[in-house]
Amino acid sequence: MSSLGFVLLGALAVIVGALIPVQAATNAAMSRVIGSVAITSLALFAIGFVVVAAWAIVIRVPLPSLETLRRVPAYGWLGGFIVASYVIAITFLAPRLGVGNAIRLVVTGQIVAAVIIDHVGAFGAIVQRLTMGRAIGAVLMIIGVILARR
Repeated sequence: MSSLGFVLLGALAVIVGALIPVQAATNAAMSRVIGSVAITSLALFAIGFVVVAAWAIVIRVPLPSLETLRRVPAYGWLGGFIVASYVIAITFLAPRLGVGNAIRLVVTGQIVAAVIIDHVGAFGAIVQRLTMGRAIGAVLMIIGVILARR
């Protein structure tokens, strides 16, 4: 990948990352008004479904065949469960821990899981062995998460 490509994709990742605490705060606000994490999460997924369906229609994505769907590895279907679990959990946690604390703890979990997934190439990920530099970087990120809470 070119340096420019990495910078552009990195910028997109930072922008999307910046939306995660916004999502936590807005989910919590909606849940406070509705009074139910479950109904809030259901409403958010309904909105998300409409947005993604509209996007797929606009860019004219063909539906996959049943044969293609059968070839998806079993773990490939976990994404829906994981995203639902995240939305429900962050909607529950943000008003109780504070948005910053909830996100910092989520990021800690992401750092640990990402290091493990990269090291073993889990789920078909590109293998990036844990080197001393990567380990130190991950530890420093986790220390940063801890210090940001103080």
